[in-house]
Amino acid sequence: MQIEKISIALRTAFARRRQYRQTQRELEAYSDRELGELGFSRADIHDIAMRSAADVPQEALQRRLRLVTAI
Repeated sequence: MQIEKISIALRTAFARRRQYRQTQRELEAYSDRELGELGFSRADIHDIAMRSAADVPQEALQRRLRLVTAI
């Protein structure tokens, strides 16, 4: 059971990292002007991406992990 818990923790961490990178890439694609219109600056991208990754519901991560392991 310990190995299963470690496996779930690792997959959850990887899923959160993917969410972080996706959000980061999307925000970095905006121009400085577009970011400004949204009320952000380039310096805010890291914090926004971190919050995005932290806000991923645990149930969604577990559902996605079950799909991946079923394949």
